[in-house]
Amino acid sequence: MTFTYAVPEEWEMPACGRLARVPLGKGASVGIVAETGVKFPEGLKEVKPLLELLPEDLSLKPTLLRVFEWAVGHYLTPPGEVLRTFLPPGLFKSTAAKGERARPRAPMIGFGEAVAPSLTEAQRVAIADILELRESFQPFLLQGITGSGKTEVYLRLCEELLQRGRSALILVPEIALTPQTVGRFAARFGDAVGSYHSGMTEAQRLQTWWGAQSGRLKVLVGTRSALCLPLVDLGLIVVDEEHDSSYKQEERFRYHARDLAVVRAKEEGIPVVLGSATPSIETMENTARGKYRLLKLPLRATAGTLPKIQLVDLKLEPADPETMMSPTLTEKLEAVLARGEQALLFLNRRGFAPYLLCRGCGEVPNCPNCEIALTFHKRPAGMVCHYCEFHQKPPDVCASCGAIEIQPMGTGTEKIEEVLQKRYPQTRLARLDRDVASGRQRTEEILSSFAAGELDLLIGTQLVAKGHDFKRLTLVGILLADSTLNQPDFRAAERLFQIVTQVAGRAGRHDLPGEVVLQTFRPTHYAVTSALAQDPEAFFQHERVYREEASYPPFHRVVLLKLSGTQSPRVEQASEKLAEDLVVLFGRHSEVRVLGPAKASMEKLRGKYRWQVMLRTSKFEGMRRVLEEKLPYFEAQLPAGVTLHVDVDPIGVF
Repeated sequence: MTFTYAVPEEWEMPACGRLARVPLGKGASVGIVAETGVKFPEGLKEVKPLLELLPEDLSLKPTLLRVFEWAVGHYLTPPGEVLRTFLPPGLFKSTAAKGERARPRAPMIGFGEAVAPSLTEAQRVAIADILELRESFQPFLLQGITGSGKTEVYLRLCEELLQRGRSALILVPEIALTPQTVGRFAARFGDAVGSYHSGMTEAQRLQTWWGAQSGRLKVLVGTRSALCLPLVDLGLIVVDEEHDSSYKQEERFRYHARDLAVVRAKEEGIPVVLGSATPSIETMENTARGKYRLLKLPLRATAGTLPKIQLVDLKLEPADPETMMSPTLTEKLEAVLARGEQALLFLNRRGFAPYLLCRGCGEVPNCPNCEIALTFHKRPAGMVCHYCEFHQKPPDVCASCGAIEIQPMGTGTEKIEEVLQKRYPQTRLARLDRDVASGRQRTEEILSSFAAGELDLLIGTQLVAKGHDFKRLTLVGILLADSTLNQPDFRAAERLFQIVTQVAGRAGRHDLPGEVVLQTFRPTHYAVTSALAQDPEAFFQHERVYREEASYPPFHRVVLLKLSGTQSPRVEQASEKLAEDLVVLFGRHSEVRVLGPAKASMEKLRGKYRWQVMLRTSKFEGMRRVLEEKLPYFEAQLPAGVTLHVDVDPIGVF
């Protein structure tokens, strides 16, 4: 939110970006001067004065203020939400100016090398091309196969920048990847490296913010919330795994960190490097149009080569219902374990079983807050909603018919872990999914142990697919490759291709050759065949045709207007009224299409019913300006208890 205050007559007018202590309610808080010279608000007899200006060296830089301003307009969001997202909560407390100290987090050990390895020719070319434009804005797509040494390119770029007294921002998609990435950078640059993400305490995030603002920290590694840290003399932004959907925030201020990173780089006048083995369709299209410059790393940086991928058609070779492993994969896993090498099994499904089923009447326990079955977890025993975290004990008898025959149905990572541990009792195995990753220390222990060869088998969800480098990992089993294709989303094929390619790329990255077993019911789907051929260009060309014919991004832009509330009829009526108003508003704009209203794919989520209206256009900026002007009217028309959220360039649209 924004508030208006008076500047005491004896003060000079503070510059925008200055931190100030202001009266708020019965107390005081720290705020940011967003605008000066504003008119006296109508209807107010008195405006409270500022209490204190904090030191000028703590002010936000003009470049950051322009990024914030762009985000407010582009994403049609209140300025307070932008500031809440990118500034540490402790900054707005009266103690913030004192610079509270917190115990710094130790980087993950075992993932960094102080001595830089030799570069490949492609790495040298990429580094030289980026450094040649280090004083100007230029987006680069660093497209390198898995294991091609993208991280080493980032490290060498940072080394050059630090020698010139400049700083760098490295974005990673997941909190789980932050410690290991910090470890790699800290091994080269020591105490000049810091981290920032939502898993840190308030005091730790505030300390990192001060470290960036003061110039003490020169390299910051963090998730999307680190994007606007006030680094001194910023010289480079890197968005690693730029294709990852985790860069899109789905609540409140719905921004995409990859796109906003490009905006910040433009304001700073510096290069931005988007790195990926499987670039997003949007980034590939921007490269094809000449907006981004393409740099390729076609070979692995180590002695390893890309793994061989063997396709298993599950229609012809059924999998074990308990392990979801085909005979082919089982045989290869046993051979790898016998050789003392490591294996990874990938299944993007948490828990012991997707749901419990009453054998007497067919009843399935559902979440009372969301329109979805509760996932059964065995250790600790419970039924959990993975959307709202609702939790309850498994029933002894069916609530509908009283039967005692209640059976777990399907298989999740927890069940695979249990079954394989019983079948191979001598095997050292572990599981890594969000249930485990909720504890940072345990996540680091598992990754460090696997990297050190203290584990033989790792079972996990998409957390195991991103950015990990294990020297003795020679077999990857993808248990059900095409599960994402069943989702009602035009990006489903892209997600399948990316996750299969990424997880397959964990195998054979060093001296030992790697192998991948890809299990699927749809072996002829173009996403599967492209992943099998390890050919992102072929997938891009096929997907590009589909997107253009269907008028989906990147050829048309999409905006979702999402309505939610606790009373279903009110939300439905509000969505119908909104859709009618939008049809009238854009009636003369043939380039704008209004679709809906329609129920969200999960109509009820966290106790609220959800409807949405989609806008699709080939001329986004004109539509955005009209929406920006009319949004206050639409919001004023909403019935009590119904809220409206705008999602520009949504990741999930159904």
